[in-house]
Amino acid sequence: MKAQLECFSCNIRQAQEAALLAGAPKNLVWRISQEVCKRFASADPEWTPAYMTSLAHQVAKTMTGVDDIYREEKRKYNQIALQLYPRLKAFVEEGPPEERLERAVKVAIAGNIIDLGVYREVSPEKILAQITDEGWGRCHLEAFLEDLEEAESIFYAADNAGEVVFDRVFLEEITPAKKVFFVVKGGPMSNDATLFDAQEAGLGSIVEIITTGRAEIGIDLEKALPEVQKAWEEADLVISKGQANFESLSSWRRDRVYFLLKAKCVPVARELEVPRGALVLQRGLQKTPQPV
Repeated sequence: MKAQLECFSCNIRQAQEAALLAGAPKNLVWRISQEVCKRFASADPEWTPAYMTSLAHQVAKTMTGVDDIYREEKRKYNQIALQLYPRLKAFVEEGPPEERLERAVKVAIAGNIIDLGVYREVSPEKILAQITDEGWGRCHLEAFLEDLEEAESIFYAADNAGEVVFDRVFLEEITPAKKVFFVVKGGPMSNDATLFDAQEAGLGSIVEIITTGRAEIGIDLEKALPEVQKAWEEADLVISKGQANFESLSSWRRDRVYFLLKAKCVPVARELEVPRGALVLQRGLQKTPQPV
């Protein structure tokens, strides 16, 4: 996916919010905003939205001197999600047997609301409501279940801290029958999940956790560690969670790629041709992305 006009203002805002969270005074937030604008002045239309977001957050990190700005927020939402875990499992187990996997998929997507770049505060009640109240904007569930049945190995691109607990609920439905490479970030960037978050969520015992080796939004496959590139090439099925992974991976053509996300912003909803806020389970892209 190519960057859109809305990405400029969105990422300037995100840099400002990150700086304030890091305790930056107003004059420093001003200078951080100026620096992001300088970087964006030479923006390439071929950039992805995820790359723009990485640039903005890196400026905030560098200029505030705080490497993991969202550290406490990530711990908070990991704990909230872990407290919800029994209720999430019950939601999956108490439904009709034939709907069990679909309900687990919906749990995984519902967890995608935990995005502090979009929503500054998220209540447990609001998270759970995504499971029962939100409808599908697109749902290629039948194709997904067929491909999942045939797959022996899965490349699972993780998204946010807290959300990884929701991923666990889904992954427990398909492991240990499937070999899962659970891909997290190699360093702190916004509230994206790192190795620590995946382990805290309890995923270490059911999947193989690997990191991109980079602190970035989304996944830049060309710059990721060799083991990530190898897992991408050799996996029978790719599951990409969240908007940023969609933004950075949707231009990579390969068989059996599924994007699971909540379309939280106008550009992503427009790209997917779904209403903003819709839940999406999409097999690849149905059209060629258009430039800005």
